[in-house]
Order: sequence, then C-alpha cells, then structure tokens
Amino acid sequence: MNVLAPALHPAPVRRWLATLGATAVSTYALDAVATAAGVALAASGLLRGAPQLVLLGFLALTYVAWGAGLGRNLSANWALLQRTGTSTNALSKAAHDLAALRGWRPRAQRVAGAAGYVATEVAKEAPYYAGAFGAAVVSDSIASGDAIVFLSGANLGAAAYEYGLAGLTRAFLRRGHASFDADWVPEEYLADYYSVLEPDELETIAFFTDAMRTTAPDEPILFFGTGPTLHHVFLSAGRASEIHLADYLPRNLAAIERWLQRDPGAHDWRPFVRYTLECEGHGAPTDAELAEREELTRAKVTRLMEADAGDREPVAERYGTVVSAYCADSATADRATWETYMRHISGRVRPGGVFITAALRRSRSYLVGGKRFPSADVDEQDLRAVLEPEFDCAIEVREVPEHARLGYEGIVLVRATRRRSASAPAAT
Repeated sequence: MNVLAPALHPAPVRRWLATLGATAVSTYALDAVATAAGVALAASGLLRGAPQLVLLGFLALTYVAWGAGLGRNLSANWALLQRTGTSTNALSKAAHDLAALRGWRPRAQRVAGAAGYVATEVAKEAPYYAGAFGAAVVSDSIASGDAIVFLSGANLGAAAYEYGLAGLTRAFLRRGHASFDADWVPEEYLADYYSVLEPDELETIAFFTDAMRTTAPDEPILFFGTGPTLHHVFLSAGRASEIHLADYLPRNLAAIERWLQRDPGAHDWRPFVRYTLECEGHGAPTDAELAEREELTRAKVTRLMEADAGDREPVAERYGTVVSAYCADSATADRATWETYMRHISGRVRPGGVFITAALRRSRSYLVGGKRFPSADVDEQDLRAVLEPEFDCAIEVREVPEHARLGYEGIVLVRATRRRSASAPAAT
C-alpha cells in the first residue's frame, strides 16, 4: 500500500514552516515593542517619585490591559488555526493539533491552543522581570520603582502589540479564506455549482448510484454535510426506509426545507433527478417519473439535523449507510482537522455498513460567490490512509480540468465497507 506518511505530507509541512516563521517574527517584534515601550516610559519621568503602592497599582492595571490584548489575539489565533491550520505561536499550534488528533471537541481544541499561546506569552515575561529587578539589585542607580515603571511600560507595549497582531491576523483572514459562519450564502453556492449538471457531478452521481446498489435496503440512510443540496439524496430514495440529512449551517438546512415544502423559490433539482434515473437505467425518464422520484424523496426525508463534524459523535445514531460528499475536505484547510472530521463522520457507520464519500483532489480552496473557501489539499492516498484501518475501500479518481477556475481539477470517489470486527472509537 503506497500511503504517504502524515509527517511527510507537503501541506502540514508548509503550515508548520509558516507557523515557525510567524512565531519567530512575532517573538522578536513583541520583544522590540515591549522593550521600547518600557524604556520610553521609564525615561519619560512621568511616574518618578510616585509611592510604591501607586506604582504597583499601575502595574496591575497594565496587566489588565495586556490580558485584554492577549484575549483579542487568542480569538484571532483560533480563527487562523481553524481556517488555515497555521498559527503565530508554535506551541499553540502543537497543542491544538494534538487535541485534534485525539478527537477532542472543538471547544477543547480551542482551550488547548489558547493554553499553549498563553504559556508562551507568560514565559516571555520572565526575562523582563529578571532584567529589570536584576539591574535594580546590581546597580545603585536603578531603584525597584524604576524596575516597576519599566515593567509597566513593557506591559503596555505588549498590550498594544497583541491588539496590533490580532488586527493583522484578522486582516489576513479577510484576504484569505472566507468564513462559513459569516460569508457562506447557500444561494450563491447553488447558482455557482448547480445551475447545470457539471462534469464533477456527472461523475459523482454515476459513482454514487452504483455504490448505493451495495447498501442494505429498507434501512435509514444518513447524508452528512449536505450543504443546501439534494442532488445526491435522490439516488437513495428508492432504497432507504428513511433519509436523515445533517449539516453544520442552519441556513443550508433551511434551503432544503424550502424544497421539501414545495416553495416556488426553492432550487430546481429536476435535471439532477433526471440524470440519477438515467444512471439507474431508466433510459429517458418522463416528467411523471421525475415527479414521482421527487415525491418519494420528500416522503423519505424524515429528519433535518444540525451537526458539527468536530464533535466526536456528530449525530447520535450509527447507520448501515452514510453518505458524505465534499464535506470534511471542503470545511477546513488543516489536514489534521480534516482527519478528525473524517474519523467522526465515518464513525457513524456501523460494522458491516457502507460509507460513500467524495473529495476535491489536491485543492487548497474553491470559489463560491467570488469568495474563496478552504479545502484540505487531500488526495486518494490520504483518503485511503484515514479509512483503511477500519474499512475495505474502493477508491477511484476522476479528472475534471473544467473546474480549474474554481480551484480543483480532480475528484476522489470512495465506497468503503466497515469491517465487521471494526468499531467506532469510543467517545471522549
């Protein structure tokens, strides 16, 4: 089996190099700003002769300011980790990645990343204390009050730096990947990708239709990460006893609900229904056959569920069939996070069950409404590596050079059967 080891995967290496470079630059920049601010305040004479108690009170206030700036930067760093897999603090990234690999929930990953960041920043304070009070001890010309003033100035400089770095990080993210929470518009996605049958979906629907024939009939089927779409759901309607749809964004589920309720403004999926029936061997489907499949699908969809792939058990049940197309790989630029998402989603397949999935091949981003969203830069080897410990996999690659303008030129299609001796990892 020719599997590329995770440690040698080019995307994580690039992200670590970027993180280490950003850590070095930010460390030197912080030291320069904090030291300059401390020296400037001490040289200004503004607090010369102030009582010790006043100086200590002022020092405490500067720590409050520094803490506020640090909190702002922690928030920006978390957004950076989520969208790009990089950080301005190497220890923060290491703690975050370790938590992700262990399958911790997103909140725990955020706490781990923040703890690594804070630990680094606190450690950086030690040289200031050693330098300031050490100078006061060895030199008669420097009093302890001078040392406190210097530290106060250094804290104010550090606070300004933290606010500045947070602002720069946010500005970088605005120019980089868009945010699913803030920038995702279902109508733009539908218009860009589902106005007509594109080459990638011709391949995907044909593969999925064939894979569906290997699944157990008359059982509930889970579609995880549907987005606002139904084009893969139609191929399961004749086989499933129920269809359950799960997605992270409520507005995606709302777009599906509009179609289920026959809203006149809902997306028109009939070209996709027609092609699905053709793939099933119906020849030239009639309008009546299209309407029949649509109504059957409406009858079979019994649940719309909000779900987060970052949760160890994103949905409570396990299924004989789970379908998740262009979900985990199109939700993050970080490969470790992608692996976590894949384990959690595929973990909803019971032993002997089938997992049908698809991913953009070697894509770092894709366009929706002119905005660039993250992709995990994975290929067939990565999918095999993450699935084969638990599944027997049939993996195929399709070239779709027509989609290069959107950010990808190939797709990976997978039908995987969970071994009956395999079980999903226990929840943590």
